[in-house]
Amino acid sequence: MELGSTVTLAYTGRLDDGTVFGYATHENPMKFQTGMDMAIEGFENAVLEMNEAGEKKTFIVDEYEAYGEYLEGHTARIPIEQIPVDGIGVGKRVWLSNAEDGAPVPATVIGVSDGVATFDLNHPLAGKTLIFEVELLEVEDAPENFVSAAEKAAHMKEQAKMLGGDQGDDYR
Repeated sequence: MELGSTVTLAYTGRLDDGTVFGYATHENPMKFQTGMDMAIEGFENAVLEMNEAGEKKTFIVDEYEAYGEYLEGHTARIPIEQIPVDGIGVGKRVWLSNAEDGAPVPATVIGVSDGVATFDLNHPLAGKTLIFEVELLEVEDAPENFVSAAEKAAHMKEQAKMLGGDQGDDYR
């Protein structure tokens, strides 16, 4: 298989303790084009090593090729009256707005006291090793002139430099 191929697959994702955190079935499969940042790095890399429909593979993805390490201080404290969501309670997942650009950020309520809610901003699977059982159902060849998301980002960054506005890491 090559970068840019579109894959259709069934999978089960588990944690070390056997807890299932995600799955796709034959009836409701996962489909994505490789090289377009549509799956976590370790998952996509392992799928790219597969070759044909019907192939099955079990593989492990460490935290660094999944959702990163769990950062203890990656939290936010927000007064409840500033939260436009009713029923804030521990364990609830909500979307917050990034203070810098207003982009949506998923968060989990980890505490509520004295009129303030504390949110964990880590991905729920951050710091975890993930185990995947995958069956490749279909592989479509990459388009002839495929350009990956990484190649496109590098090109855009280079264009920004040429135009006099180095965008740093904004184009990844």
